[in-house]
Amino acid sequence: MRLYPLQKEIVLYEEGFGENDLLQRKSAGEQISELLERVEDPIVLAVDGPWGSGKSYFLKRWVGAHRTENGGSATTVYFDAFANDYLDDPLISLTGAIGERLPAEKTGATWKKAKKIAVTLARPALRIGAAVTTAGVTEIAGPLVDAAIEAGGKEAEKAAEAFWKREDGRRAAMLQFRSALGELTKDGNPLIIVVDELDRCRPDYALSVLEVIKHFFAVERVHFVLGVNLDGLEHIVRVRYGAGVDAADYLKRFVSLSTQLPQLVGQHSNMHATIKYLQSAGSEMGIEPKAIEIAVEQIELAINKNNVSLRDVEKLLTRLALLPRRKEFGQFYFGYQVVIISLVLWQVLKPDFFHRAMKQTLEVGEIEAFFGISKSMLDSKADQYNHGAYLLSGVWRFALTGTAEKEEDKSNFAKTFDTFGRAVKILPNIERDYFRIFQVGEK
Repeated sequence: MRLYPLQKEIVLYEEGFGENDLLQRKSAGEQISELLERVEDPIVLAVDGPWGSGKSYFLKRWVGAHRTENGGSATTVYFDAFANDYLDDPLISLTGAIGERLPAEKTGATWKKAKKIAVTLARPALRIGAAVTTAGVTEIAGPLVDAAIEAGGKEAEKAAEAFWKREDGRRAAMLQFRSALGELTKDGNPLIIVVDELDRCRPDYALSVLEVIKHFFAVERVHFVLGVNLDGLEHIVRVRYGAGVDAADYLKRFVSLSTQLPQLVGQHSNMHATIKYLQSAGSEMGIEPKAIEIAVEQIELAINKNNVSLRDVEKLLTRLALLPRRKEFGQFYFGYQVVIISLVLWQVLKPDFFHRAMKQTLEVGEIEAFFGISKSMLDSKADQYNHGAYLLSGVWRFALTGTAEKEEDKSNFAKTFDTFGRAVKILPNIERDYFRIFQVGEK
């Protein structure tokens, strides 16, 4: 058994989606490729989604699939913004990342000139000189050092000071940079830069990336794909400019289009991506099938009222793996199975529910609201009746209060915890035997 889901390492630019497209998102990548190859105007496309929705995994596969599977001619560049936000100015690191991906025939004098301009325009210049002086040519300094050395180190720093004192100098250098960039795509083959993890960056750096894209890279056939949570990026805007700013309107200045990854697996399926991932990863980890089955049933109810991400599923699986095996989960009384899975789910999605359930202060109505259970779903005569919802509500009512909504059901729900329906300390026993042992940290 494994404690964490297997994470396949992706070889950037060499691997696409292939046959192992578990969440069937290859078609979404094909649509992005088709658009960016066809349109000449510079596009900034946001692949929008909440944290943990699989954006990074998708984009790392897409930069390879664009050519190998989708027939694209563009040069693709993957840039992890969060890994580079220790720098003050993103222009140099973006320029360096692009240079590493350009074919040999495009890295001549024109692009060397663009790199020198990037260093000249970088601000504050002192940071560049310090990096050259103290870091040397290392992987840590990366494109920053490379560009600064080519530009002449201290001489570039002096030139930068002069440029930043003259508005016309900055404008001229910006136009020169765009001109050099245009040389790269004049053959009709686009340049596509994927900027990932932007919403995890420092606010000033994240907004600097957007400004740089808008002012320096607005060149025909040069496109950007942002892997981002737009809600999170709006929060960054408000942090930087104040709560009263219209953050959504502000971002429209920078983002041309947005799209979201499909949440259902396949075009004609009702299965949510998180359910598919739960079943697949849980099986690979060796989680007991009955635990996965009940977790699926509960998430299918909860997902309509709660955001359940792929990262949430990973946390859930780790907690399931840590449950002590006093006996096989499938041999537990049904009531214990239901309660234990709910508690694990709440540890991830609703920690206050977990703690209040253990204290038996949680209300049945709150549980029903969490799972989106309506009164009609509990009425066996109604068209919306849902037997799984009826059992979930009834089991929790008995675990918390020792009662049932209907007196004639009390004995049946009691027997989901004990063969003879005897009074047992359900939640205290579960806490003692299953939840006082390990506390899970973040991986």
